[in-house]
Order: sequence, then structure tokens, then C-alpha cells
Amino acid sequence: MSHIPHSSKIRQSQPASAGSTWQRLLLTLGLALGCIAGTMAAAADLPKIIYVRPVPNNDDVLLAQGSSGVNNAAKLYRMEALTLESQATRAGRLQQLDNAVKQGARIVVVMGIEFKDILDGVARQAPQTRFLILEHCIDNAAANVTCITFRENEASYLAGMQAALASNGGKIGMIGASNTALRQKNSAAFANGARAAKPGITVHETLWLEGPQPFNDPPRAETLTKTMLGDGVDVIWAAAAGSNSGVFKALTPQTRAKAIGSGSNQCVQAPGRVLDNVEVHADTAITLAVGLLVNGSTAPRFDFGLKEGAVTLTALGLDAAYSECDILHLRPVLLKVREANNAIIGGKLKIE
Repeated sequence: MSHIPHSSKIRQSQPASAGSTWQRLLLTLGLALGCIAGTMAAAADLPKIIYVRPVPNNDDVLLAQGSSGVNNAAKLYRMEALTLESQATRAGRLQQLDNAVKQGARIVVVMGIEFKDILDGVARQAPQTRFLILEHCIDNAAANVTCITFRENEASYLAGMQAALASNGGKIGMIGASNTALRQKNSAAFANGARAAKPGITVHETLWLEGPQPFNDPPRAETLTKTMLGDGVDVIWAAAAGSNSGVFKALTPQTRAKAIGSGSNQCVQAPGRVLDNVEVHADTAITLAVGLLVNGSTAPRFDFGLKEGAVTLTALGLDAAYSECDILHLRPVLLKVREANNAIIGGKLKIE
């Protein structure tokens, strides 16, 4: 035995070494699979928060924020987030609401007037589930329904200030989508902000798109914009969501007029023609609301504004420098608007 070459000893030791290696690999794999299984089991045990869209996936920025808000809330409060897309019919939306309840959702989030007439009935049949609906509050709603509203009039006031201070001709106006009480309130705040910043400013009567698709009718918005331009308006607040592209189209270089967009940053859509935007952050509002519900709130309504970051102007945001908004070239105007923003947040300036 003493004459066995050293290399033979090595060969004899290989099977034992290989076996040990395989054992370690199997042990490692077993531990990894155990961790994965444990993670999957833990995920299965997490409470669910489900966002039900009123229509299939599209490019609507506000509806997309619904998914973002639910996903952010799920990460913060250890929940499982899901998004269900409805067929664009009453029956399709009802079906997805029922599916959300059947899937065991602790919180269901909906956005859109399409849910206003159907949510309460579903909620009363599912008292164990909390329902959040954005903007469209339901009279005498079930106790498990909470409405999220936005103090858009605060940002509307700032937009009015901005429009007045940026106007060279002394006449500004607003083009809105649907003439509702909420939109009228925003229109009034816009006018009040303008007159507070420049008492001699002329505010054109608000023109409303109305019609079957007021939030998605660019041709009609273009026509109304041309009417305002003909009346001498040189700064227009385009508060008509998807219809705003019609406003921007009418603002040719020859008009020298500017617009203020709405919903999200629309400065990138029409460089050089958009001063700023009134932004609504539904994702922020949803995250805040879910936090309140998780911590035991049973309030029928949450109201969010500038202070909570649920509404703002693009130029007041952290990424304003990259927004391509024209207001960045009017620093004195921006400073005055910022002062008013801080006064509203601090409670020194009340907006009706």
C-alpha cells in the first residue's frame, strides 16, 4: 500500500469529494427552494389591495396613476397589489368589482365617474372590504366606502396668478371639459388668483367643451381656443385633459399665446407653448389614503391638496428643471407663485 502513487490517492479521494460537493449543492438548493416557498407562502398570506380600472389599459395618465398608487401602498404597508381591467361597460365594471371581492381584497380602489352608480351596491354586499373611490363621492354611501377628493382649487388659484403675471396683453382665460360644480370651483379660483396677482387683469368667460367626450375632443378644444385668441386672450389654462392637444395645436408661433396644461406635465407635448401645468397626483393620494385606512381610519372622506402633495404645479416640483416648461424663464413670476404656494401650505392664505 505504501507504493501506491500519490496520484492514485488523489483519484481515490475524488468520489468522496464529489459526493460531498453534491450534498452541499443539494443542501443549498433545498434551502433556496425552502426560502422561495416561504416567500411565496408569505406573499399568499399578505392582505390584497386591488385597483379596478373602468376601462382596459390605455394611455390615460390619471388612470395609470391608480396602479402606481396601489403598488406604492402595497410596498409601504406589506400588501399584495393587483390591477383588474374592466371592459368599458357597466356589466364589465361590476364583474371586476365582484372579482376583486371574491379574490379577498382588503381594499379596493376605483377611479372614474363610471363607478359612482354601482360601487355602493357592491360595497354593501361586502362589508369586510374597504372601498376607495377618487373624486366621485356617493351620497349616503355604505360605511365601508371612503371618497378621496382633491383641493384642486388651490393649484387653480396658483395657475391664475401665473397666467395673469405672464400675460402681456392683459387678458387670460380657461377652457374646461365639463361644466360641473367642481370645475366651476376651479374656474372661480383661477380667476381669483389672477385678480389677486394683477387686479387689472381681464378674465375671459370660461369656455366648456361639454358634448359626449369632453375629456377627449381635441378638435372642439382647438375651435374654442381660436375663439379665445380672437378675443385677445394670450394665456389660456387648458383644463380639459386629453382634449388639451387641441389647445396646443391652436397656439401657433404667430399667436405668441401660451397655455397652462393640466393633469400631468404637458410642457413636453408642446415645447415653447406651455408655461406650466396643474398636476393632480392620484398615486400620492391613494398611498396616503391607504395608510390612513391601515391605521384604523373609518372616515367617509379624505381631502388632499398642496400640503399633502396631491395637487401642485409642475414648476414647483423637484424635477422642475427638467420639465421644459416656459415658466422657468420667468423667474420673478415663479418666485411670486412659490410664495403663494408656501402661504397656502402654511395656512396663511385660504382658498375658497
